[in-house]
Amino acid sequence: MMLLPETEPFDVIARSNVNSAWGALTVEVLARLGVQTIVTSPGSRSTPLTIAAARNARIEALTVLDERSAAFYALGLAKRSRRPVALVCTSGSAAVNYWPAVLEASMSGTPLLLLTADRPPELRDCSSGQSIDQLKLYGNHVRHFSELALPESTPAMLAYLRQTLVHAVSISLGANAGPVHLNVPFRDPLAPSLEAGPPVVDAATLAEAATVSTRPCEAVLTGGGIDLVAIERLSSHSRGLIIVGAENPRCSDEAFADAVAMISAKLGWPVLADVLNPLRNHASQNSALITRYDTFLRHLSDEESLRPSAILQIGSLPTSKVLRAWLGSLDTASFLLTSRPINTDPLHRRATPLYGETHLLAEQLQDQRSDPTWAKQWSSLELKTSRALDEKMTALDSLFEGKVAWLLSRYLPFKTNVFLASSMSVRYAEYFWMAGDRGCAVFCNRGANGIDGTLSTALGVAHAGESAVLLTGDLAFLHDTNGLMAASQLRGGLTVVLVNNNGGGIFEHLPVAQMDAAFESYFATPQNVDFAQLCAAYGVRYERIIDWAHFTDALSSAFVSGIRVLELQSDRKADRHKLLELLAIPVEVS
Repeated sequence: MMLLPETEPFDVIARSNVNSAWGALTVEVLARLGVQTIVTSPGSRSTPLTIAAARNARIEALTVLDERSAAFYALGLAKRSRRPVALVCTSGSAAVNYWPAVLEASMSGTPLLLLTADRPPELRDCSSGQSIDQLKLYGNHVRHFSELALPESTPAMLAYLRQTLVHAVSISLGANAGPVHLNVPFRDPLAPSLEAGPPVVDAATLAEAATVSTRPCEAVLTGGGIDLVAIERLSSHSRGLIIVGAENPRCSDEAFADAVAMISAKLGWPVLADVLNPLRNHASQNSALITRYDTFLRHLSDEESLRPSAILQIGSLPTSKVLRAWLGSLDTASFLLTSRPINTDPLHRRATPLYGETHLLAEQLQDQRSDPTWAKQWSSLELKTSRALDEKMTALDSLFEGKVAWLLSRYLPFKTNVFLASSMSVRYAEYFWMAGDRGCAVFCNRGANGIDGTLSTALGVAHAGESAVLLTGDLAFLHDTNGLMAASQLRGGLTVVLVNNNGGGIFEHLPVAQMDAAFESYFATPQNVDFAQLCAAYGVRYERIIDWAHFTDALSSAFVSGIRVLELQSDRKADRHKLLELLAIPVEVS
């Protein structure tokens, strides 16, 4: 009997049987293409792929029990690393559990490789166990689907497998980056043979089949230029605004901030920046950065002197409903710059699409004669609003949820990776995250805007990177407690800042909150979970935050390994009133 070591040159296990050859070549080619991590979940039909991933020294193989959590873990890692992460699961309902993460990856342009093992054709549609229709399972939410042929060890078929994988990786990183689905059928035997015997394929054939000519996978920036006529039209306006929403650029955060700053300087336009892009955390690169727009536009939306003649939107729109409503009320020329060929305008304005990277527009623009008072007026509003908000936040002693985001932006260690849960966490961050130069990278699942997989995605963001922080409410955290089982796979540290207001705080801000009879049970849905006991059950460090000094001390202390949970308890109804009070700060145009 031959026992397989933990890692081995891929051709050793590949020569065991035809399925092993197929699985080992798949993993080896992915590794040579630059895929660094494969996230597997236990299952029988995926054995050839899982064993190959576990035995290949070129690949980091993780295992996460719950496929839903596994997919979000891979999603977070792909968001942060900007390169595809592969997922491997068995046949049947396992692949269905990838769905929520696939939706988010598709809508956010995040590269994933979905390798779903399947039964062979003769075991489908005949009541065979653990068999569903996996063909085009994810519909139009993947960039490409292919069902692989049944494994064969001939040179021609191994070459076919290699090139199918080459194209899959390339498509996942293309101009419209996103998930790619490969359905991989296997006949028995699924496990490699442990008995010494003649190889099913010789070493030379395997070496030839594994040779790739493409460079290791990385995001390929789109080349060429942007329509010069559109640029001339854009440049003809002296009083415009640059709006930057959720954007995880393919280039470095610093390069993106530089490019936006260059566009702002050449046009003389202010930049209204959501928290979900690099700009607020590289603020010194842009002298006309505006972050308090949600506050002052509540009172000045009718102010004629603030009305631009043109809007340049980079990426998606910010989260702010106030800003969106104001933009929708304007009759202005609009330009939509995006690196992906998608429609980024839910307001359906008369807009000109500009497809290309931000740095291309920055390079092609010429310096314009702008109105010097225009940007100064916006910067003056920004300064006055920031001072007023900061003064009130400093004096606030109660554990108000909005102050958490404000303090995070001031006290997080430099280069911390931040993941924001959807719902109120991301909204409070947009309201109160201060502009600075801490270099934090901020992520959020704002493609589909759900709370699905919040913890698991944050674990992926934290994996093998800088220290990371998740800001979440109690319901988003509880919705994904299975993610705690993935803690053993984490290389790095994740601090979970858990704001527990015993229910869905976002619903307090909606008209349904006035329906007293149904509101608490059907919308707020308080869960009354003891988080200290929950963390203890998973062996996760837990700390109850008593006051703001305690919180800032905890943030400044190094945390580099595993998960810790910092729980702050707040009152969601009181938080709603405090938020309205803060956003009602009167500000006048100079």
